[in-house]
This record gives sequence, C-alpha cells and structure tokens, in this order.
Amino acid sequence: MASQSANPTFAPAYFEEDRGPIARGTAIAFIVLEVTIVTLRFVSRRLIRAKLGLDDYLVFPALLFCLGLCILAIIETYIAGIGRHLDVLAVSNPSAITNWSKCGYAIEELYCVAVVFPKLSILASYLRIFLIQRYRYSAYILGGIIVASGFAGVVASLASCHPFSARWKGVEYAYFHCIDTVAYWRWISLPNIVTDVVMLVLPLPVIWGLRMSKKERAALTFIFITGSMGLVTSIIRFTIFFNVKALIYDGTFVSAELAIWSLVEPGIYLVAACLPTLRPLILKLFSGVRAVKSTSNNSSGPSGIQLEWRQQRGNDQRSDEDSILGH
Repeated sequence: MASQSANPTFAPAYFEEDRGPIARGTAIAFIVLEVTIVTLRFVSRRLIRAKLGLDDYLVFPALLFCLGLCILAIIETYIAGIGRHLDVLAVSNPSAITNWSKCGYAIEELYCVAVVFPKLSILASYLRIFLIQRYRYSAYILGGIIVASGFAGVVASLASCHPFSARWKGVEYAYFHCIDTVAYWRWISLPNIVTDVVMLVLPLPVIWGLRMSKKERAALTFIFITGSMGLVTSIIRFTIFFNVKALIYDGTFVSAELAIWSLVEPGIYLVAACLPTLRPLILKLFSGVRAVKSTSNNSSGPSGIQLEWRQQRGNDQRSDEDSILGH
C-alpha cells in the first residue's frame, strides 16, 4: 500500500480506501464453494451408481470458467488496482490503470461463457424428465438462445474497440472508436434475466402433470426452482449497472463491486445446477444420523421389523431419485 505522503493532495482516508480485499475475499469464498459443490455432486452420483449424463459433463467447463473468473478477480486486486480510486492510481500506480483496462476484456469474455455452461447443465437435467416432445424442443430452443447470447457477448466484447488495444492506449492513436462499456455491461445481463424466467417456468407444467401426490409434486417443484436461483443475482447485477454512475469517472474503484457480482452470478448458477443432484447424499447423511440415534437409544439393536423398514425406505429413496433425474 502506498503511503499517504506519496501524494499529499488526497485526504488520507480517500488515498487509502480500497475495496479490493472484499472482492478478493468473495472470490476465494466462491472458489471454495464451487469446488465443494461440484465435488459433492459427483460423490452423490457415485452413491447411487448413476451413469453420468450430459448435465454432469457440462459441469466441468462450467466450473473451469467460474474458477477463471474468481482467479482473475483476485489477480485484478493485485495488478489492476480494482477497489482503489482512479485518480489515486493515476498518480501512485499508472500501470495499474492499463492492466485494469486489459483485464476488462478478459472479465467480459469469461463472464459471457461462464453463465452459459451451468445453465446448459440445468437444461440438460430438465431433458431427463421431459418426455413430451414439445417440452424437449422448448428446452433445445432455450439452450440455443443461451449459447447465442453468450457468443454475441464475446463477439461484442472483442469488437468493442477499434483498434483492439484502444481501450488501454487510445491516446496513442490519431483515430479510434470504442463502444459504451457501461451500456455493454447493462444490456448483456438482460438476456440472462429473460432466459432465467423461462427456465423457471418451463418444467412446472411437466412436474404438475406427473402422477404423484401434491406433496411430492411440491417437493419436486422446489428442487427445480433452485435451478433459477441465478435469477436473483442476475437482476441485482443488472440494476447495479444502472445505478453505478461512477464507472465512468472512477472505474477502478467501483469495479470491485462489479467484479463481485460478475463472479457471484455464474457461481450461483453452478450451485443451482448441482443442488438437485445432492439429494442421495443428503438422505444418506440423515439416514446415518438416524441409525446412530437408534443405536444409542436401543443398545440391544434394532428388531427385524426395524431393519426391514429401513431397507424398504432406502429402496424407496433410490426409486424416488431415479424417477426425478431419469436414471
């Protein structure tokens, strides 16, 4: 951290203000969360000896790009000055501003791809229960829209400045043109909100058409609603880009908050893609707790009837899981 004496024209609190540690801490927390949730997903799959499907394979690139966003956010706090005031960096560390502009490209492109794969994984899990063709076609079309919007975001980012390097050294060119970066970040979030709403509604008619009790349908509905948890973060991120005017004149400072939400949103999508698959693991843990309690309460051991009831209950749970995920 540069000392305040390096530039006495700034108030000490303003000169030292740094949101970078918050962004760094959030990124580290999400690295742990994402690796943990994906690991638990495959542990749960192994418990029921489930054959891996497309939804499982899509989780691997989803994790890769989500981790990439988190790692880049951490790097930015060290070399790009995010969380520090732009005018302070202009005096104390000008190279950080150049690095910040360069990292902006990487953040944009990683984000556009990172939100695609977990949402495709969620849609692939829908296909396990969608037997009616029109619902399957709807899932395919929605997946195509998600891929197209992600691709469009990457292309728009790559073409945002002409020449390409004008974003960080535009003053060196006699003529250059760049799009409005603030507007780019605002409107690139809109397709995510729309597709999230569709993903929330899409499985409901299928679920409520299944032959099961209302309680079972409600439980299954809740499981698939978790697939749209990213909708909340997507809306929050969308509104932030409309409210944060300082991005224009103090971009490095407000970038800490924007970086946080840019890594949180795809991270939540990844968590949402994995949560429904954890049911066998959760049931296994709860059954283990019940077994320990039963043993402690009855030192003579369970009766034959109790053992038979537990075995039958385990079979029913396995059957429920298979029917939910289509195995």
